[in-house]
Amino acid sequence: MGTREGNSAAGNATGSTGARSPEQYSANNLMAYRISLSLVDRLAAEGVVTAAERRKAYTIIAKRHGLSLDSIFAENA
Repeated sequence: MGTREGNSAAGNATGSTGARSPEQYSANNLMAYRISLSLVDRLAAEGVVTAAERRKAYTIIAKRHGLSLDSIFAENA
């Protein structure tokens, strides 16, 4: 009988606590989130959007990237 290689666990060894999934805090997702915020900041600096619209956009962008508004990664406008 040979030695089996690889993971033989039936599921995730760390389990799920119902909290945020790792994808929400992945480097790619956070980078895309920050780039989106910088685009909104640029529009605000150029006077295309108002401060109120900027705050609303920040909230929408955070939700689209799966970040709660009280996350340490979420920016508050």
